Amino acid sequence: MLLVDLKEGQEAEVTELAAGWEARKRLMDLGIHAGTRLTLLAVHPMGGPLLVKVGGSHVALGRGIARKLSVELDAKDARHVE
Repeated sequence: MLLVDLKEGQEAEVTELAAGWEARKRLMDLGIHAGTRLTLLAVHPMGGPLLVKVGGSHVALGRGIARKLSVELDAKDARHVE
């Protein structure tokens, strides 16, 4: 599942960064790497960015980069996937 597939409020763990070196470095600088737990806080309309909580920070990610992040839902959130 990709980060863009999450619903607001769902928590997940990053499993893979399928991005080029520069994008991977930017994500790692933001604290996002394989094993990172994050929560999708908001999906902005009309192709806008996704707002995620990573640790104690809120990070806005464009949809292009969000499509390169594979995630695995927490068990409690996996029950609520439609």
